[in-house]
Amino acid sequence: MPSVPQIREVAIERLDGSTRQAVRDRVVIEAPLQLRARGTPVATIMRTPGHDLELVRGLLHAESVAGGALVQADDDAVEIDVDAAAFAGRGLLSSAACGVCGRVAIADLELRAREVTADTAIARGVLAGLPDALRAAQAVFDDTGGLHGAGLATVAGTLVAAREDVGRHNAVDKLVGWALGAGIAPAGHVLVLSGRLGYELVQKAIMLGVPIVAAVSAPSSLAIELAERFNVALVGFVRGSRANVYAHAWRIH
Repeated sequence: MPSVPQIREVAIERLDGSTRQAVRDRVVIEAPLQLRARGTPVATIMRTPGHDLELVRGLLHAESVAGGALVQADDDAVEIDVDAAAFAGRGLLSSAACGVCGRVAIADLELRAREVTADTAIARGVLAGLPDALRAAQAVFDDTGGLHGAGLATVAGTLVAAREDVGRHNAVDKLVGWALGAGIAPAGHVLVLSGRLGYELVQKAIMLGVPIVAAVSAPSSLAIELAERFNVALVGFVRGSRANVYAHAWRIH
């Protein structure tokens, strides 16, 4: 069994029809793991803590990096006995300077983003209809069943745009690119997602300035921390009249 926590309890508001109740919920922990090649940071990957050496060994195999011994330096880093040059030009070199804890990730975002200050709120009845509106706009998903969806909706419930992609991050990037090109004012909109809420998706919403993010599945611990810090309502498990509000529940009325 993993020796580090994989689950965290958080305070949420659970919506069910006309009722709302303050309860505790369990969310999966999402945290960075730094890879160091003979002491040199070469990558930072997001993962659920636990079985880190297996994760790194599998990743190196997939990337055809022939390495020596792996050592768990601490809960947030793995040392690899290979020259750092072996990682040059590889896609896993995504965030070598990211840092190794959620606080660093938030501090990094604070250098590039502003807190969402709009007092935007949405009615829970309107919120309940957004996943179905997004699903109806996913034409390619209807044919294949294999795509993630991201949509931008007004707080009145009108879906103004939707994008699909095999990668959930790509779907959001496409949507953000559309919004920027169309000159959309994000403060009056909701980002609607078809899957799980990782921290990167919340980060993209913050960078755009969207005050509410809603999804049909669960958020990670770091996604909740980002939403709390930047004044964004984070809603998961939006299914019919039910939903869990993980951050800034005042935006849902």
